[in-house]
Amino acid sequence: MKKLLPIFAIFIHMLLLAQTEVESTALRLLPQSKLMITGSTNVNTFHCVFDTEKISGQREILYTVKDQCILLDDLDIRLRAAAFDCANRRMNEDFCDLLQSDRFPEIRISILKIQPISEQYCRAFVKICLAGEQQQYDLPVLISDSHYQGKLRLNIRDFGLEPPKKALGLIEVDEEIEISFDLQVDHSI
Repeated sequence: MKKLLPIFAIFIHMLLLAQTEVESTALRLLPQSKLMITGSTNVNTFHCVFDTEKISGQREILYTVKDQCILLDDLDIRLRAAAFDCANRRMNEDFCDLLQSDRFPEIRISILKIQPISEQYCRAFVKICLAGEQQQYDLPVLISDSHYQGKLRLNIRDFGLEPPKKALGLIEVDEEIEISFDLQVDHSI
């Protein structure tokens, strides 16, 4: 029995270490952050820039660390389609029509997990809800000071969206779009 006590103690210690605690941190997205959706047609490219002041402000983040990954609890970023500026009113209307913003006014990005790769890079696992459809992606994110930069290419058909045609079919929108971001965060809260 005395020989089993050290093994039992080690087993209990391992069980305690395996428990994951929910941690929290506060951060604030700074207004100079940038988020843009870029697309193209057979004629030119377009850039729709999100007004990040619509989502700036302090926020508490709940997370756990497990298997060298940061698991985030309920970290949703909600982007109102009407808060994107595509450089002119007609393009803004076309963008909102494409996203079916009358039925689905928001694009929801849920950050599920972050996996560190190096001091400067991590891999973010996200779920994007667009036009009532959800898809999961992972993307590399460059980290420098309080900047988080990344790009994600996706196909709008994955969300049940059809690339629109304009001018009697002479202008065709490409089904691939790119979401790029440069989020500047204040961690000193």
